[in-house]
Amino acid sequence: MQSPPEQRRLSPAAAVVILVFVLLLISRTVRLLWVPIQFFIIASLVALALSHPVNWLQRRRVPRLVAIIVLLALVLAAIGAFAGVFLPPLTRQAADLVDNLPTYWQGISARLQDITRHYPWIQERISELDVSRETTRRLQDIVSAGWQFAVGVAGAVMLALLLIITVVFMLANPRPLINGLVGVVPEPWDAQARRIGALLAVRLRAWIRGLIVLGAVIGVAVGIGLWALGVRYAVLFGVLAGVLEMVPTVGPVLSAIPPILVALAGEPIRALWVLLLFIGVQQVENTLLVPLVMRRQLQLHPVSTILGFIALGTLFGVFGAIIAVPTVACLKVLYDEVYYPWAHPAAAAKAAAAAPPEEAPAAQEADAES
Repeated sequence: MQSPPEQRRLSPAAAVVILVFVLLLISRTVRLLWVPIQFFIIASLVALALSHPVNWLQRRRVPRLVAIIVLLALVLAAIGAFAGVFLPPLTRQAADLVDNLPTYWQGISARLQDITRHYPWIQERISELDVSRETTRRLQDIVSAGWQFAVGVAGAVMLALLLIITVVFMLANPRPLINGLVGVVPEPWDAQARRIGALLAVRLRAWIRGLIVLGAVIGVAVGIGLWALGVRYAVLFGVLAGVLEMVPTVGPVLSAIPPILVALAGEPIRALWVLLLFIGVQQVENTLLVPLVMRRQLQLHPVSTILGFIALGTLFGVFGAIIAVPTVACLKVLYDEVYYPWAHPAAAAKAAAAAPPEEAPAAQEADAES
């Protein structure tokens, strides 16, 4: 009898070359299709955030389409109410800030000259900066590009309408999308893929809820604190702090710079109080809010978040930095549920047997979603 032919296997070097080629091809494809990918990610996150209340209403015998329309109407009404309350003062304060930028820069330059009068080389560098002239030139460019701005606003409105329509279709009939994604996985792992998908949905919803709660709390706290300290543009800077809360690690630092500079232009001691305000808000956030709202649900180590922020921010800019936390959370779920049990079956079984009872609610929610 002839022995069966030996199965030819790739050498390690060839496997590495193929893996690198595939990763480069995926990276190139993502860069070419980055705009539609961003649109799909945003639509998926919005649909995921709204799917839980839609399912809740459907279980109360409300027709699914009616539940979607009611929920979207409530969301749009909330956005409209927010815009009606905050948009007028935001517009006024932003216009006043732009008009007074040269005055603020003169005040900041005077304070810096007082601080650095013993360091002539620093004063020379400061004198070389002409922020007022550069700001005026930039504003003139914006005014001259008014038509392009109008076209951009019209495009943004159309994109928002397309986003709403896409979210409605995703919510109205999500089963084909879910089955299509699960269908990529071979049949023996079908049930596990659905369970992992449910866990990913739980983590992403926790991130969305945490982002909304943290942004609202930080924005209100910063706005009230700046108003109490007598800093101008408190509403503008409060909204800015809430929005930049979406950017991990560097967002709070960036939101603190404008109010500190505005306070420094008037009274240096007030700038110190503003700095202490932001430090205090961040301490409360890191010690109380983040563990309560985010860390327990996402279960991420700070180093993982920082590395994800740097990597995705470098690859995909601001949008990559914003989605760094949910991306790292999803990768952690895949690592915990797929790679680690395969690589360390004995250790995974032992860890599952010794899992603390606090993890039960998340698991039950994931099972309910699946």
